[in-house]
Amino acid sequence: MPGVHILKYIKKNTYGMAAAAIIAFAVGLRVILLALHWPPTNGDEGVMATMAYNIAYHGEHPTIFYGQDYMGDIEAYLGALFFHLFGGPSLMALRLGVVLMVGLFFVCMYWLTSLLFSKKLALVTLGLLSVGSIPYLTRQTIATGGSSQTLLFGSLAFLIAVWLALTYRRRVSARVRLLRLPMYGAFGVVAGLGMWSDMIVLPFLAMAGMLILVFCWRELLIWGGWLLAGVGVLIGLFPSLWFSMGRGLNPFVTLFNLAHGSGEDPLATVGLWHNIVETVQVTIPTATGFPFCPVIEYPFLGDNTPRTLQCGIVQTAWGGGYLLLILTALIFTLLLLQRFIRDKQTFTEEERHRLLVSRISQLLMVGAAIGVIAVFIRSTGPFNQPGYHARYLIGLLIILPALIDPLWSAASKLHSQAFWQRVRSYSSRVILAAVAVILVTGTVIAFSEVPKAQVSDAQRTDLVAQLEHLGVKHLYTDYWSCYSLVFASKENIICGVINHHLNPSHNRYPPFYTIVHQDKEASWMCPKDPNLTTTEYDCLDWLDKRMAKQPPGKYKRYEIDNYVLYRYMPK
Repeated sequence: MPGVHILKYIKKNTYGMAAAAIIAFAVGLRVILLALHWPPTNGDEGVMATMAYNIAYHGEHPTIFYGQDYMGDIEAYLGALFFHLFGGPSLMALRLGVVLMVGLFFVCMYWLTSLLFSKKLALVTLGLLSVGSIPYLTRQTIATGGSSQTLLFGSLAFLIAVWLALTYRRRVSARVRLLRLPMYGAFGVVAGLGMWSDMIVLPFLAMAGMLILVFCWRELLIWGGWLLAGVGVLIGLFPSLWFSMGRGLNPFVTLFNLAHGSGEDPLATVGLWHNIVETVQVTIPTATGFPFCPVIEYPFLGDNTPRTLQCGIVQTAWGGGYLLLILTALIFTLLLLQRFIRDKQTFTEEERHRLLVSRISQLLMVGAAIGVIAVFIRSTGPFNQPGYHARYLIGLLIILPALIDPLWSAASKLHSQAFWQRVRSYSSRVILAAVAVILVTGTVIAFSEVPKAQVSDAQRTDLVAQLEHLGVKHLYTDYWSCYSLVFASKENIICGVINHHLNPSHNRYPPFYTIVHQDKEASWMCPKDPNLTTTEYDCLDWLDKRMAKQPPGKYKRYEIDNYVLYRYMPK
């Protein structure tokens, strides 16, 4: 009977079905937010939208994010695909590519955690990853490049490395060796795509590669796995190499220099302690989904709460707790390895291999977390914008199962009669439950921001409609408004980016500025509220002074929503 077979299948694949349900919930949650016009868009996403539009309808094939020497544009190509699939350009179609990659990241995390630890822990991991704060969910829905690719390619690299390590056998036939070699090429392609997308994935790729080297060095060095991996890296990184060669740049120098941001050493200005405090109090909580007391230095990109003592305490508790979790996982793994070495004769060869791969993998994942945090502390990231730069730590989500494994192991041993064992078990359960509640609260807060995002979206639509009604086709405006207006108008409105001194700045797609500059009848527009752009941006005073010097009647002043427009008046 079909019903009986279905029940047997479900019973046999309970964990897989549960994982599918959680992943469907996580993806569905993000799609619902997109359908509700959340999160608010910004200039960076406007650039990605412009790239997708040019790919879909103008036949362009960019390989790097407009105006930069790094960061791939997979999101733009996926956006162009979804434009065609869903009947035209829209922010939701653009963002579906991001959600697709995040969904694949969840799939990778389920299989990775299942291989290394257990299917139960895999479900717990998916549950915790499915929800989070406004910045956390924003990075998994907005198309600004880098974040979703880091999650996908970082986790996929670890998944391939773990599979290779677990299935490695010293004594197998040459045919089996040859059949395994393509996986080294696949690892190389994934690593190359990850580096092309954003170099912040490098610590995770390095640790995944280290795992392969430790357990599969014979296949890697003797059987030619290194060659296939190297070719794969070149294939995945080819778009970046092609872009750099066309401009006489060294892509590796360009990408590796990003770790320091500018040439200035921030530690010489503010000291190491400042960066440590900002990383613990702001960056780690923002990157890992803590929803309370958010700090985003650009108010229009998200909530920005005052830096109060109370906020400092709760942020430090979360950030410090995260570092404590890293330390606990490190000690836990080392103790298990020590116990394994001491008692390894009690295990079969198969069990020894699996346990060793699991614990070495866990150690390397924890090492990746330590490495990426250490590099970030040394960089310009936490210097003056620790919240905005939290995306550089988004890879910490990849190593979540390695961090919560000690808690899960303790929480699962409630049957023990030992007093301290029961204390550890109950404490671990309370901590995991508290973290889950906090992350769910963050998601509720995100949904509470939907009306504000819808108002912002409606204002943008109204602004475009009024500009088109006034016949404005070319105008100068600020970066954070420019490209989103271009996309919202389907390029019926073209703008050139200016700074607060009204000079050209951040024109990531130069043809737009050229078009506006050549039009002597171009209009000018600035936001009335500086907080709509950046905390330092206020071009309206400069614009008013500039227009006061123009002949009477040359420009007419309009106030449209939160903007002031000076429209050129033809004679």
